[in-house]
Amino acid sequence: MGEKMSNAPVYFTVVQVRFNPILNLENYLPDIQGQMRVARFPDFKRETIQQLVMQLASPAEGGQSPAPSFAPKARCVFGNIDRTAGFILEHNALSLQTVAYDTSDTFFADFLKGMEIVHSILQLDFIERIGLRYFDAVIPESERDLSDYLVPEVLGLSHKLDGELGHSFTETVTMNSSDQLVSRVIVQDGLVGLPPEIAPLAPQINSKFTETEGRHAIIDTDAFCPRRDAFSLEGINLKLSDLHMEIEKSFKLTVTNFALEEWK
Repeated sequence: MGEKMSNAPVYFTVVQVRFNPILNLENYLPDIQGQMRVARFPDFKRETIQQLVMQLASPAEGGQSPAPSFAPKARCVFGNIDRTAGFILEHNALSLQTVAYDTSDTFFADFLKGMEIVHSILQLDFIERIGLRYFDAVIPESERDLSDYLVPEVLGLSHKLDGELGHSFTETVTMNSSDQLVSRVIVQDGLVGLPPEIAPLAPQINSKFTETEGRHAIIDTDAFCPRRDAFSLEGINLKLSDLHMEIEKSFKLTVTNFALEEWK
């Protein structure tokens, strides 16, 4: 599983597992940080963000919903030395993100190592969501066009209409058993970037994706399983393999044979 491309277009990848909430997580941070450091993720920082809280009123209360409020939410980042990858730990989730993706085998192995550390200290009971998301940048070589790299179904009218392009966006959502897949393609001019919900904590994108400004496409593929199961590292690994296969299938249906040969 996970054959490596020599010129792969993937520039950001994130995996996340949500688990039962640990409200006293702060008490366990010294032990977690110590083991993360041994696992080669020694760059530690703690953040507090404000999370929007929406409350719905019951009919007995006259249907008047309380005003939205903000509640503090802590999260910790454990980064590697060269700042290309890092774990994000919250009271109910662990994520691993990287801008130096190698193969799915190595990426999942790193994540499971971090997940094992967290579980060994917190003794987690269940998981309720497993997610995997890939961002691929399609930047045409000189004398080439996006239509050489992407199938017509995801190009929209971006290459047919005159005038300055704001963006072209396509999205396909599919469900298979307990899994869901969201495949998006955004065609735009400018620089390669990340969505606002990801960018603040993401490592710096590799310069080979940001040194060229112009017409490009972002393939954003998100696969996840929103199902509650008893905690199991083996179960997480198996589900990640399933999700990766769905993402790989979607990716190969989105790009052309020419693109695959260019990136191979």
